[in-house]
Amino acid sequence: MERNTKRWVLGVVVVIAVLLVWYFWPGGGQTPGDGKTAATRSAPPGGAAGPAVKPAETQPVEASPQTEAVNTYRQGLTLLVKANKPIDGRTKLSEAMLSGELDPDRVERARLLLQDLADRMILSGRLYDADPYTFAYTFQAREVLAGRNGVERRLGLHVPAQLILKVNGIADATKIRAGQTLKMIRGPFHAVVTKKDFTLDLYLHRGELPKIFIRRLKVGLGKNGSTPVGMWRVALGKKMVRAPWNPPPNSPIKRKMLWGEPDYPLGKMGYWISMEGIDDNTRGQEGYGIHGTNSPESIGRAESLGCIRLADDDIELVYSTLYEKWSTVEIRP
Repeated sequence: MERNTKRWVLGVVVVIAVLLVWYFWPGGGQTPGDGKTAATRSAPPGGAAGPAVKPAETQPVEASPQTEAVNTYRQGLTLLVKANKPIDGRTKLSEAMLSGELDPDRVERARLLLQDLADRMILSGRLYDADPYTFAYTFQAREVLAGRNGVERRLGLHVPAQLILKVNGIADATKIRAGQTLKMIRGPFHAVVTKKDFTLDLYLHRGELPKIFIRRLKVGLGKNGSTPVGMWRVALGKKMVRAPWNPPPNSPIKRKMLWGEPDYPLGKMGYWISMEGIDDNTRGQEGYGIHGTNSPESIGRAESLGCIRLADDDIELVYSTLYEKWSTVEIRP
């Protein structure tokens, strides 16, 4: 485990060093303004000194949400590079980024760091000591990964077996043998779609554990605002590969299309993740889902019939992480 941590540090130290130089360079990381504190601004015109003013650093200042987010962000950087605490650093950076109070530049820097951390700590076969989201499990005789009596369900992971296989480099679940130790992930994963940005943010959140940012992906959305905002969850029993496509009423195509047919619209592998509404704005709405597309140029645009489109590689990741009944999809304006 210690060796993995050292490899992780070497992998991110260059990025962190650049960020720290930016912060500690004169003027770096300051709040936008004239670059002067209250203690160093010049006197009023005419040379009048004016009433005595307490130095700015000694005056009581009420912390704003933005200031708190920036402080949390900086704590995360310090934990990552100086304290060699990737788990704590990941928590702080995720908290700052998901607060909605960081400026765009810091959001982007946090996003890149967190994405790299997720690739190393969650979506790879590496294990890190004390990570609350992952652990090692050794299979016993006659145990299987998936199915009604599978290890995935018995342990209450709330992640698809497909993801466990992927991070452990296993192509066939039937090849798992007694005595074999695999990395397990505690879910569920969730998604937040922001319509104005055409993005889908994937994150990990279980119970009282902190939210962990995983990945940002570009999406295609419904034309004329037809992708409904609100809260959804992944519908039980309606995740499919090579799914048949049933056109919605507003489609110019009126017949069902099967995977492999010309102009089949759901992408190379036909991934389909059906969503069901769970709030007042979405409850009862049917036919919406997340899927692949045969029109990659539509990603980043509002051209679908209301569903959320992803490129082939991206829909594979989302399909392997979102779990039926437990994973939510929040669609924001």
